[in-house]
Amino acid sequence: MKQGAKVVEFDLSAVDALDEGVLVIKHPKTLEPTGWIWTFYGPGHPVTIELSSRVAGAALKKAAARRQAQANGKKWKEDEESLEEIRAENVDNIVTRTKGFTPIKLDGQMIEFNADAARKLLLDRKKGWLLEQIAEYLRDEANFIQPSATS
Repeated sequence: MKQGAKVVEFDLSAVDALDEGVLVIKHPKTLEPTGWIWTFYGPGHPVTIELSSRVAGAALKKAAARRQAQANGKKWKEDEESLEEIRAENVDNIVTRTKGFTPIKLDGQMIEFNADAARKLLLDRKKGWLLEQIAEYLRDEANFIQPSATS
């Protein structure tokens, strides 16, 4: 350390991402909290790390196959995925990161969390706002960092 340099008292571990994050779903029009809570695994949680590794591994495998085909002078034809297939894959990834949600009524019926119920809700085009809220929440890693005691 440089002579006379000031020691920073800040502890970097204070801003480590938590293993879980909580999203209170907001009404899509009024943005008022609905009281419906979804809990997600954080960026450093083993579930999220495994998901990230799986997605990255698939992308690397595809890139390697493309390079191999080009190196062998073969034409590469990209697998065409429909928008629905991409949407379903994104929803599956979100469901994997979902630890749970509080029970909610849908058409008078109570819906408890399970992967199929979450997938069905997120794939419902009438609830596109829900998928967007959740995707936006998961994209921002700061949502998994605990606010400081002084904020």
